[in-house]
Amino acid sequence: MSAPPAPDSVDPRRAGSAPASGPYSPAYTRYVLGMVLVTMVFANVDRSILSILVAPIKREFALSDTQMGWLLGPAFALVYTLLALPIGRYADTVGIRRSIVAYSLFVWSLFTTAHAFVTSYAWLFLVRMGVGVGEAGGTAPSVSMLADYLPPSRRARGISVISIGAVTGMGLGMSVGGWLSEVHGWRWAFAAAGLPGMGLALLYRLTIREPERGASEGRRASSDDFARNLLSLLRTPTYLCILAGNGVALFASMGRNLWEPSFLVRTYEMGEFHAGTWYFLTSPLPSMFGIFLGGWLADRLGQRDPRWYLRVPAWGQLVSVPVLVAFLLWPESQRLRVPGVAEGSAFAFIPVALLWSIAGSVLGSFFTAPFISTIQGVSPLRMRAFAAAISNLISTLIGLAVGPLLVGVLADAFAARFGANALRYSLLVPTTAPLLSSLVCFLGARFVGGDLARARAGDA
Repeated sequence: MSAPPAPDSVDPRRAGSAPASGPYSPAYTRYVLGMVLVTMVFANVDRSILSILVAPIKREFALSDTQMGWLLGPAFALVYTLLALPIGRYADTVGIRRSIVAYSLFVWSLFTTAHAFVTSYAWLFLVRMGVGVGEAGGTAPSVSMLADYLPPSRRARGISVISIGAVTGMGLGMSVGGWLSEVHGWRWAFAAAGLPGMGLALLYRLTIREPERGASEGRRASSDDFARNLLSLLRTPTYLCILAGNGVALFASMGRNLWEPSFLVRTYEMGEFHAGTWYFLTSPLPSMFGIFLGGWLADRLGQRDPRWYLRVPAWGQLVSVPVLVAFLLWPESQRLRVPGVAEGSAFAFIPVALLWSIAGSVLGSFFTAPFISTIQGVSPLRMRAFAAAISNLISTLIGLAVGPLLVGVLADAFAARFGANALRYSLLVPTTAPLLSSLVCFLGARFVGGDLARARAGDA
């Protein structure tokens, strides 16, 4: 990667005179956004690559779907949630957010690499926990730091790099991980995912600058009273609605996404690389567009009426549910010829169901950027990382700990009745959950304008 462009001469400490474009030059801000994007890609490659390697790991260690569900969810999520809040609090007070992210990146990359050397299910569980230890310091400090690089008018679009990186990493982990597993074995897939991240951690630490808190808005924190700020945050209706809506939305997306490659392998009899590639093209790739589009719509419509910061996620999730149900239930025998691909290729035909997945992935990802951005807008300056950490904790517990595990348990329970279709029907549970998140967003939209104004007044 080339060296970053030099930041301009604007002193980020002069928060009161920060330009509308943010405290640093546009070129340097784009570099920071790019680095955060790449970091989130690595985070989610390391977090999700296990899902495309379910089949070979199950075979080698003779595991059940329930045991794999524990690895996919709780093994990572439990330690992540234990550490997320104290790390978030540290990032809000004395910690340098840039350094927290860099050191965390090194730790989770190290433990991802360690998967290549495990010899038992117990060791798999422990190194999976180690990935959770590292990633607990990745997202919340990154979100807080970007809020100080980006003015409110561009924040939802800019912060969308967090979620775009997440789905990009998930997709690359499954497609490239599936190919490496088929060619070199699943252990090499983990090594290839983990080793580059340690070099990236050094580059991040040396080239990213720590912005002054509030620099993008001309604000300074009026209080560092943790109890007072936390009470203020927990009395903010918009924040509480986002916590509930995001928890349900992540339960849906994690429950589906970490099992969908296995669904393609079992239902459509695809190989791991074949399934991972189709999954990337029809779920994470369109989700990237949906994440940016949701952020763009929230920025554009929210400037006129702040209620759209929650209405955009509400409408996206509401419409996505029937579309994604169609993806799961569409007959697997219906396929379309892919023009320009040799007939003997595994990619010569695309299942019609995957076209529904493309549309549902765009709509279903509208919520991510508006949720993250609005949390930063309604939080006190000295609570931004902690507020993001609380949200991550709840969504990780509900989404990553419960979602994949529940799908695995239901698949085992449904096996006697539905046979090869057990996973298909178990996936219907998380797929319909966004209806509840949509309802919460519609109900909470009326509070957004007042909560944003109160946050600005409190830190004026």
